[in-house]
Amino acid sequence: MSTMGGSYTLVLTCRCCAQDLSDVLLPLLGTAARNLGLEELLAEVVLCVDDLPADDAGWLRIDSVAERTRPRLTLYCGCAALTACSPGGPPAGTEAYVWELTAPEPTAVEAADLDEGTALAFLHHQLLLARDLLRRELEPQVVPAGLTETFAAVWDVTLDGRLDREGLPGYTLETRRARFSNLFSSASVLMPHHWQIFQSLWEGGLVSQSDVLAAVRQLPRL
Repeated sequence: MSTMGGSYTLVLTCRCCAQDLSDVLLPLLGTAARNLGLEELLAEVVLCVDDLPADDAGWLRIDSVAERTRPRLTLYCGCAALTACSPGGPPAGTEAYVWELTAPEPTAVEAADLDEGTALAFLHHQLLLARDLLRRELEPQVVPAGLTETFAAVWDVTLDGRLDREGLPGYTLETRRARFSNLFSSASVLMPHHWQIFQSLWEGGLVSQSDVLAAVRQLPRL
């Protein structure tokens, strides 16, 4: 456990499959939380890492905490999120994703397996998503049910584009382009205007949720 000073005190906790992994991740979590100013919005951030060989998705949960004016954020992930080179799986984006995984037998993961660059990209991406939710710049409940998966994948592009413009760790343009192509080309042929949408998302031409949702309606359904 660690705390961050400033206007408020932000408590940071890592619950990992191995203690040495927790020791390495805690300062990375602190760096990401500090870079994104989360001490003003949260009382606590808890990172829970399982050793199941799952994909590299993340799940967020935001809870009120008794006797605290600011909520607690819990971020769940498998070790693949901290060791893989590209994002995958269903993006997080609501307050109550359920951790439901059926997977092969767990494998031992140690701090030496951690890729710091990947871990920082993952943490900044997920914590920026949490900040959007906390500031109500992203309200998943207004996205039509039939567009939820497509919207989440598209919002991911905006997150990493913003991180890139701010000079913060995140998934790269090349990584996001590959992910975008893999997702949407399997649903339909990607046309030039689809790639124009991608570029606008990455470069900040489409920022608000309403603008992004309008763009989503022009993309193939996942």
